[in-house]
Amino acid sequence: MTGRRASVSPWVGTGIYTIPEAAHLMGTNVTRVRRWLLGYRFPTKAPGGGHSPPIFLPQLPQIDHHWAIGFLDLIELLFIKAFREQGVTLPTIRKAAKEAARRWNTTHPFCVKRFATDGRSIFATLQDETGEDTLLELTRSQLCFRQFLNPYLKKLDYRGIGDVSRWWPLGKSAPVFLDPNISFGKPVIAQHNVPTEAICRALEADQTEREVADWFEIPIEAVRAAARFEECMAA
Repeated sequence: MTGRRASVSPWVGTGIYTIPEAAHLMGTNVTRVRRWLLGYRFPTKAPGGGHSPPIFLPQLPQIDHHWAIGFLDLIELLFIKAFREQGVTLPTIRKAAKEAARRWNTTHPFCVKRFATDGRSIFATLQDETGEDTLLELTRSQLCFRQFLNPYLKKLDYRGIGDVSRWWPLGKSAPVFLDPNISFGKPVIAQHNVPTEAICRALEADQTEREVADWFEIPIEAVRAAARFEECMAA
């Protein structure tokens, strides 16, 4: 993709995050996110070295020569992180994403609800091809695959059988979610849709919890939930 300018308005409903924001929300570092999203070069004996391509194409073009990503990109990266933490190699993840995208005619296959039920067969085929030990345990049965995915799936809402529509980063017991149709996908307080960042900025300006609650017309508990969320993200 080129460094062309892009208007923000056409991307309403897509969600917009900088790469550092995405890394922060995912609990990983910027370098990893860049490698997964944009690919990377590595030294080889051949002139110019080698190149590892991106695992998927982002939803957004560069904006003012800076990369930004959309909500589905963020969730796709979240699953890539999960597979990497399980020990699955990037080439295998890339092959799985490519095959799933082909089968389901989508650009973000890990974001599709059927990935939870049909994804195992794709990784099982790759295990047969690569002999990758980490995939053997992951694909031993549908139950094993589902047990691996469940901690992530329980934090997601889907549009019917389609794509992910909301992410509850601390789980659904905490009243904070990300929805690309609300506040450009920034974390907001459930039922009130007020960005947690705005609430915490007001608290940092030495306003009391009651003053902040009155200003945003939300309960004090919502103010406290926003503060807890931002503290967890900063930890």
